[in-house]
Amino acid sequence: MQKKSSPILSNLDNIPRYNQQFEQILNQALDIVKSSLNQPEINYEQRLNAALKVLEIGILSQQKDFNSTLSDTIPSSDGLYNISEPETIIINPDYLQIDNFFSEEDYQKLLHLTLANQNNFFSSEVINQASEYRQSYILLPEHFAEFHELITQKILTARPQVMEKLKIQMFLVAHLEIQITAHFHGGYYKIHQDVDSEKAANRKLTYVYYFYQQPQGFYGGDLRLYETQITGKSAIIPEKFTQIQPQNNSIIFFDSRCKHEVLPVYCPSQQFADSRFTLNGWIHG
Repeated sequence: MQKKSSPILSNLDNIPRYNQQFEQILNQALDIVKSSLNQPEINYEQRLNAALKVLEIGILSQQKDFNSTLSDTIPSSDGLYNISEPETIIINPDYLQIDNFFSEEDYQKLLHLTLANQNNFFSSEVINQASEYRQSYILLPEHFAEFHELITQKILTARPQVMEKLKIQMFLVAHLEIQITAHFHGGYYKIHQDVDSEKAANRKLTYVYYFYQQPQGFYGGDLRLYETQITGKSAIIPEKFTQIQPQNNSIIFFDSRCKHEVLPVYCPSQQFADSRFTLNGWIHG
């Protein structure tokens, strides 16, 4: 049975020989490629990739001489020769806020439940275990299970409006994370993202519901959303940001990729009951 010619080989055969050194590298690489094609008992992918790497070195060394010709003759299939810079995505510091999110009855019930569970809060952590990066306390959902259905129903009902406002493409919800966070005197959270490459990789939307005692027993604790430039796996922030005050019985939504921080909270009484509380979490896609 006759073997079909490789489109890679046919394209490589058309590369001009600009000098003897490159021609020698090219011929060696082609020999390896042809050898791998003709010997199926040898691991094809390993031999082919090795040959293409050799060829790539030669191409890069000659790039100044024949860059324009190379773009016409070397295929970019599978990204083998795509050496352009990764695309940069800009996440604007946009958010949607909904006031009076819970009824007065539900808001008071959640506040009383939170205060009653003071001893069940534990110190928060960050994934990279960075020292002094965050100071707050967390209450797990098992201690406010009666609010799961209510918060889930209300968040999912608001989601279409949120997606439209933030210009995020609609996605199927995989699951919802939820927790209660307390920031009392000295609490803060430095600049961070809510996504990572592991457990939080599929977070799409962040939501933060603010609630606290009246009259307000703290000041500070504003949320800053930063314009975020994402290139590959890196995310940087320029100076543009939006600052949001924690408004009682309101909820905000924003893109989980948007870098943000919680500014320091000051509570003159230094009492837990006067803390800045949030029922917050993430919608996974």
